Amino acid sequence: MGKFKFIFILVLALFLICGIAAVVDAPDSFDGSLNLIPVSDSSVSQSDSSVNQSDCENGTCSVDLNKSEDNSSKETSDDEIDYDSKYYDDSLIDGLYFCNDLEHAFKDAKQHHKNVMIIFDGAACIYCEYLKDEGLTDSDIQKEINENDILLMTYTSDSPELSQKLEIYGTPTTVIFDENGTELGRIEGYESPEQFLSELKEYNGK
Repeated sequence: MGKFKFIFILVLALFLICGIAAVVDAPDSFDGSLNLIPVSDSSVSQSDSSVNQSDCENGTCSVDLNKSEDNSSKETSDDEIDYDSKYYDDSLIDGLYFCNDLEHAFKDAKQHHKNVMIIFDGAACIYCEYLKDEGLTDSDIQKEINENDILLMTYTSDSPELSQKLEIYGTPTTVIFDENGTELGRIEGYESPEQFLSELKEYNGK
């Protein structure tokens, strides 16, 4: 009888550990702060999208939305961003801080004169994994982000309203906004770290 009790406790403990890990690793939904971002002026429309809705190809994976000023002239602040606060997480990728609240991201962006960078991820997107494993771990990309951007990441299925508003039709898609919520540019699909960094610098320099 004691053996079965031990097995039951062990299985229960494993379920609890897995549940906690899932909560920690899951990107947050940012749909609650939609009013902070203007409607995207992207020229891509859903009817024009040629992405196969069941495949990942050409550096991007399809999205399922049915699930629930010059940079050199910006002023610098003496105050550092409080990355130890509840709004930031540094456990997802070493070297980067991910903000978990869109409203707070824009608040910090205005206070510290940074841009806001949102990465739209897909739960079954192989190219998203390439971006995280090869792009976001690159030291030059991390330096560019840490110096110029407040970084957020969310699954499109977790933030369907925001994904629709910003016309996100494939993942990964990275959208960069200035501190006032105006879109500066976007990087659609997976790109090599060198190309990703080049485009990111271009948008951050606007």
